Amino acid sequence: MSAFRTLISSLVVGALVTFGAVKAQAAGEVEKIVRQGELKIGYIPSPPGTAKDPKTGELTGFYVDAARTIAEQMGVRPVFIETTWANFVAGLQAGQFDMSIGATFATVKRATVVDFTKPIFYLGSVAVVKNDEARFASLADMNKPDVRIAVVQGTAAEDFVRRTIPNAKMTSLAGGNLTAGFMEVAAGRADASFEDLFTATRFTEQQPGVKMLFNDRPVNFLPIAWTVRKGNSELQSVLNVGLDNLLTSGQWDVIAAKYITGGRYVNEPALREFPKQAP
Repeated sequence: MSAFRTLISSLVVGALVTFGAVKAQAAGEVEKIVRQGELKIGYIPSPPGTAKDPKTGELTGFYVDAARTIAEQMGVRPVFIETTWANFVAGLQAGQFDMSIGATFATVKRATVVDFTKPIFYLGSVAVVKNDEARFASLADMNKPDVRIAVVQGTAAEDFVRRTIPNAKMTSLAGGNLTAGFMEVAAGRADASFEDLFTATRFTEQQPGVKMLFNDRPVNFLPIAWTVRKGNSELQSVLNVGLDNLLTSGQWDVIAAKYITGGRYVNEPALREFPKQAP
């Protein structure tokens, strides 16, 4: 056998061994969770989906309630573990938790390192600027070196600005507070910040000195999903069944309606407002 054929054979065998190891690791994940009696759930404080009481540590929100419902249907106890937007992928990969309910924009880049559940809803992003800001009629107007844009590290907004507005001066802020960039705008340390429409709407309602741009036509409209460790197709499948059942039964609307009144969309199969409003 030639040296080249020997090399190819070695590479193929190595690939098969690696693939087999990954499959063996992924297999039995759900059985392990059921046997241990607990589902470890990573979360990022981000109201109203996930809110943490600073005094008691109690968690509330429609992501939390939905995850508890699915864990109950699995017959296991939900165990919530706090993480951040910048660290949740590493937490999944290290096995610190089995899944993350951080409402994550499903992007191609993220799909290379985690596996997504089916979308829990769809959401677009907008910009927040000062009330007297008049320079930005379009994204192209922001794509200049003298424009300062603040975003939260590890979010889809950071990736969007990096790809779409590369010439602007971008500042990435650590932590899980999605309004951190908006606060930089309000304080005059940034000219603009991007985040989802719902978060921006709540912030601008509470901060009279700022306004939204592109809210009539949100940019970066993407599916929002939960995540599992790459290759954990067993748990991904279980979560997808649970989310399907919540949506088709109407329970997903009931859960969410306790916390929000709109601003999101689900695919049924055409996009409709979520949660559904009472007639």
